[in-house]
Amino acid sequence: MDSFLQSQIFFFISSIGFVILGIMAGIFLFYLIRAMNTFNRIMDKIEKDIEKIGDTTKEMIEDLKGSFIFNFLFRKKRRTRKE
Repeated sequence: MDSFLQSQIFFFISSIGFVILGIMAGIFLFYLIRAMNTFNRIMDKIEKDIEKIGDTTKEMIEDLKGSFIFNFLFRKKRRTRKE
């Protein structure tokens, strides 16, 4: 075999390898993008739930502070004036 034929075979095989590598990289990126979209949707749902929990907690604290028992147990101390 002469060197020209060997170089043609080498470039043919390497071209096939790069095409296969490019296809595999494309498939990997496709699944990576899908996974990131799924992760983004999950994070959005978590943020909405956290906001709901925060609102509910604020309402519970306001109800607790307005209750008679809370005011009885934790009444504000009056400051005495020094004369």
